[in-house]
Amino acid sequence: MRSRAYVCVALLLAVLVSGGSAWGAEKILIYSPWKDKVMRKFADLFTKKTGIEVESINISTGEIYARLKVEKARPQADVWHSVRASILKKAEQEGLITTYRPQNLDRVFPRYTYPGDDHLYGSTMYPLIFAYNKTMLKKMGAEPPRTYEDLLDPKWKDKIVTPHPAASGTGYAFVTTVLQLFRAPGEVGIESKQGWDYLLRLNQNIAQYTRSGSAPSKFVAAGEFPVAITFYDRVYHLSQEGYPIVPVFPSPIYAEPSCTALVANSPNPAGAKKFLDFMLSKDAQMLARTLGNYSVRTDLDPPEGAPPLKSLQVFDDDYVWGAKYKKQILNRFNQNVARAPKKKKK
Repeated sequence: MRSRAYVCVALLLAVLVSGGSAWGAEKILIYSPWKDKVMRKFADLFTKKTGIEVESINISTGEIYARLKVEKARPQADVWHSVRASILKKAEQEGLITTYRPQNLDRVFPRYTYPGDDHLYGSTMYPLIFAYNKTMLKKMGAEPPRTYEDLLDPKWKDKIVTPHPAASGTGYAFVTTVLQLFRAPGEVGIESKQGWDYLLRLNQNIAQYTRSGSAPSKFVAAGEFPVAITFYDRVYHLSQEGYPIVPVFPSPIYAEPSCTALVANSPNPAGAKKFLDFMLSKDAQMLARTLGNYSVRTDLDPPEGAPPLKSLQVFDDDYVWGAKYKKQILNRFNQNVARAPKKKKK
């Protein structure tokens, strides 16, 4: 009888220590905009290597940011996965993430290690591209857009889909890219006369601003719209599944990495650090390549069929500027661009 009581007490202690599992299984919670089935592949590989179970909540970057702010006093997540540096820089200033420099950082391209900023490092990379439905364009008798200027052609009026920059890291990356590309010498803050004019003109061709970064590629793949602005990995997935969607790599191109960060005061920081280490391992990076991600490591090739990084003219993004002026940029975009009246079709 006494031995049975000891067993019951031991099991109860195990439950309390492990946070609910009588077997003491360790867990981490990850917030990510990646699709569930993609995140599951990484989670399964991580669990196989470490024994740590993974639960993930896969929602847009804007939704993750809002959730982390609400949960700041009592964080629920351990890891914020696949988020741009400009957004993480702002999150760092707000105390939402904390410092960690993972193993294998010496294997990463120097430009993706963010020297001098211990909160940031790139974990995967997928360039910001255009995508088109080749079946729809064939019926239209139209050539796909190849340059930023091509997107302004009146033939694309109400035919382009792109994520909204307030809801999606994809959308914000595109807006800040345009503002920096077209900024004239001497312009400061969020000044970019040609950049804001470009976004206003592009707005005439936007059929829909979506809440998620993946939605535009899905719409184009399904034939609902002919052109999207999106990240390469989403187009890679859909083309692999047989959809008639084709990527276009503009020049210069936004090819900054997505990052993985440790949530400040997370429930399981030790497990989270192991996941951050894991993401830079060769096995994780090789898995990333099969899913349309460029590896951030110097010893691995790009995804099959994708142009090598050295062949692309990469735009040098000022992520610190993007973080500093995010509120002002979004306010102006909402007021002066997204709400601008549209001209009637001729």
